[in-house]
Amino acid sequence: MAKAKSMLLFMPWCKLDRAYQVGEIELLPYSRHDPSSISGLDITARNRVDRIMGMYKTIEGNPVDWAAMIRFVGKPLLSVLDDEELSVTDELVTVACFTALSKRQYFGVPAVYCNSDCFLFHVQKFDDAKFVAFSSRRRAGRVTDMGYPPTEVSITVPMNCHNIDQVTLDEDLLAALLKQRAGGNDWGRWQNAMSCFNQANTDSSTVKLQMEWVLLCSAFEHLLDAKSKAKDVACKFTVAFQPSQDVLAQDANRRSDRWKDLTKSLRFEWLQEFYRVRGDFAHGKLVTKQPMVWNPWEHLLLATVAFPVVVKSLLHQRGHYQLSDSDKAQTDIFERFADTKDFLRPPPDQKGSNDSHWSRLFYRRKSDIALSEGSEEAAKKLEQKFPDLFDDGAEGSTG
Repeated sequence: MAKAKSMLLFMPWCKLDRAYQVGEIELLPYSRHDPSSISGLDITARNRVDRIMGMYKTIEGNPVDWAAMIRFVGKPLLSVLDDEELSVTDELVTVACFTALSKRQYFGVPAVYCNSDCFLFHVQKFDDAKFVAFSSRRRAGRVTDMGYPPTEVSITVPMNCHNIDQVTLDEDLLAALLKQRAGGNDWGRWQNAMSCFNQANTDSSTVKLQMEWVLLCSAFEHLLDAKSKAKDVACKFTVAFQPSQDVLAQDANRRSDRWKDLTKSLRFEWLQEFYRVRGDFAHGKLVTKQPMVWNPWEHLLLATVAFPVVVKSLLHQRGHYQLSDSDKAQTDIFERFADTKDFLRPPPDQKGSNDSHWSRLFYRRKSDIALSEGSEEAAKKLEQKFPDLFDDGAEGSTG
């Protein structure tokens, strides 16, 4: 069979807010209604791209209006890439995905949110795009179905992606990770860690809690270069994740009789418990009988919040990244948040849909940091934006 003359790499469920360069690739917003959204395509090429993209549908059955195209820097959009270039693309999409996940908001009605399924990228080889073929991986090889007219094909957006309106990358974190990639012999560990984290954050109902748990533990283990032991992972996490003031186990509201040294930090005890339970799931148990201070959903959220902060902290230690006030605030409130009872539920005196235990701790701490650094204007802006979070009633219900 003759080789295809063109290749289109794209992410049909990724509504990028704008174009980004990620190392050797560019991520470009595509609009079905804007012929100028991607430069360098003549009318014939544009029609072929539209024909292919017309296969990807909303839940109502209409072609998606927005998607993201992937272009290798220095090459036309529809260039045929070799296996090495495709491997580099996969690596850099993983990095881009991680930076987008790191910006997420988790409570209320988040203004910034995405999941890793938004970054599922497709490779479509074609000549004139009048017919398309699809290849599926199997245990003993691959199977290819050929000869489908694009107008007769419907591939529907996953339900966990359909209501995500916009995807934004964290450019500062992206730049730092690219520096780490360029200069670090340990990039393989970082790449593995981010891949595990991404796979644990699909929001897909087909990915079981136990699998997310094992993947998140693997992410911490790889990133921290730790032994496959709960104590070692927790110790290295405690060193990498440094709040301005520790919450010690002896002062915590949430406690366990299993804790042997009450002078350890609460974050140490949390990650040690999280990794200890991972052993049951990694060895085939669907249900753990180990006692836990935090329920499974609390554990998964804490791990998802903590991991990007640890990445930023390590990058900061290597001189690649400058911690923002938001990064510092997240680090400082993590243990207090983990020590809050029923933190997944709204506060009993909730003052609005975006009022949560996390937001009360976060915005107050961010305001304090701004004031301590001499940025009174920034602190006032926070109080003006979230007045209810700074009154006495809100302050009294954070614990």
